[in-house]
Amino acid sequence: MAPESRHTRANRENWNASSREYQAIHRTELEGDVLWGPSMPPEKDLKVLGSSMRGKDVLEVCCGGGQSAAYLAAEGARVTGVDFSSEQLAHARAFVRSKKVRVRFIESNVEDLSMLKASSFDIAFSAYALGFVEEIDLTFREVSRVLRPGGLFAFSWQSPIYQITAEGTLEFRRSYFDRTPIVFKEESGTEVDFPRTHGDWHAALTRAGFVVTDILEPEPIPKENTYADVFPLAKIRMIPGTTIWRARRPRRLEL
Repeated sequence: MAPESRHTRANRENWNASSREYQAIHRTELEGDVLWGPSMPPEKDLKVLGSSMRGKDVLEVCCGGGQSAAYLAAEGARVTGVDFSSEQLAHARAFVRSKKVRVRFIESNVEDLSMLKASSFDIAFSAYALGFVEEIDLTFREVSRVLRPGGLFAFSWQSPIYQITAEGTLEFRRSYFDRTPIVFKEESGTEVDFPRTHGDWHAALTRAGFVVTDILEPEPIPKENTYADVFPLAKIRMIPGTTIWRARRPRRLEL
């Protein structure tokens, strides 16, 4: 595992401490598809990753409890999931066994994917996790390295606009340009988020050699979500709570 900063260590320890409660609260929303964000339309409708997974080599970056990985494996993909939380991975391994599918899981910080061969995946994705990653440039370069030429990378995170609003309101609580890590003190420990603007995400992808093809802000489905304390449906119907980025590794990569 790559060396950890204090923020990364805090996030890993918090996920290890909160995993069991998190899975109990959110399991119904997490299972049976790829959850791109609270109240988001399902992947089977959005088709962010394409129309067919059969025979594809797929990497999930920050795979958490393995629900997305299990869904894609059941759709015919050969899936590898990477996460830094041993407790989340313990849940993931038990979950895929219960679904009778095969997924390879690896415990590592996602800034370091050196255990994976270059050009070995058709698709890489991350669903609502990369805002917890401090060294995003390292992560994107590693994802680019392990993708085959022409491969797809897609990820979602909280909309940069939504992230600067106060909880429960549409009022701004901080500057859009403030990149200072946001620290939340939870009962289980400390969570650290790394705010980035739309331009920051785009620039990081470009520095890693990706060509950005889509920035999606899907309208939520009319159904309350299990994250409603932070993402109430009434609010995310007014401004986007989730942004999804899609990018391609060029067939000829120059870094």
